[in-house]
Amino acid sequence: MKRATLDKLQLAARDGQCRLFYLDEAGFCASPPVQRSWSPRGLPHAIEPNLHCRRNVVAALNFADNSFVYAASARTVKGPDIVGFFDTLIRQGDARPTVIVLDNASIHHSIDQDTLDRWFMDHKALLFYLPPYSPELNLIEIVWKHFKYRWRRFLTWTKETIDAELAKLLDGYGTQFQVNFS
Repeated sequence: MKRATLDKLQLAARDGQCRLFYLDEAGFCASPPVQRSWSPRGLPHAIEPNLHCRRNVVAALNFADNSFVYAASARTVKGPDIVGFFDTLIRQGDARPTVIVLDNASIHHSIDQDTLDRWFMDHKALLFYLPPYSPELNLIEIVWKHFKYRWRRFLTWTKETIDAELAKLLDGYGTQFQVNFS
């Protein structure tokens, strides 16, 4: 049922009848994900993690024009960060209704009913929750996979370079990097 509703929302977004965003959070570590490695015979595989250099990103994928809006932070993403990001995203809209597709993370459900009502009344904005354990329905998950495993250069970022490298990667969506959802 949710799949059919998403298909209808996508058609409406392509026709310009609404704004459709897929929203999620992701974390980026200074060390890239280890895809392949080796170790001397008889010794277990071991790497030294760089735990002190991480950025968390809240982002929304605009389905109609395949653009990317994000906010990066060195802190853990919490409920007020999500509400602030939603507020900014919704206020940038026009007269069309805005639908934001979300997974069932607890911080997505921490938004009070008065705020949800205000968004609906003032901006015609609705939150559309996906069923549990269905990341295949959230298109931004595909974008995260490409960011982390295909588009990111396989090198370690330092504390001094992580912000610039991450901004270069995220700002490149739509020009240097893009996923075709047709």
